[in-house]
Amino acid sequence: MSDLTNPTPLSAFPATSPCLKICLLDVGQECRGCRRTLAEIGGWSRMTLDERRAVNQRIGFRGHDENR
Repeated sequence: MSDLTNPTPLSAFPATSPCLKICLLDVGQECRGCRRTLAEIGGWSRMTLDERRAVNQRIGFRGHDENR
C-alpha cells in the first residue's frame, strides 16, 4: 500500500487503457466509467507510456480483471 512518504512508483501502474466501455461524462468532464478526463481520453493515443501510467496512477487503475 502506498502513502505520501512512500508513494507507489509509476512503473507499478500499467500503460493500458482503463476504459470500461461505460462512457458517460459527469459535469466535471470526467468519465464515470474509467474516471479519465475528456482531455485524457482524447489525448490517450498520443501519450507516452509514462504519461499513460501517470493517468492510471491518478485514477488508481491497476489493470482489468480477467473476467470483465
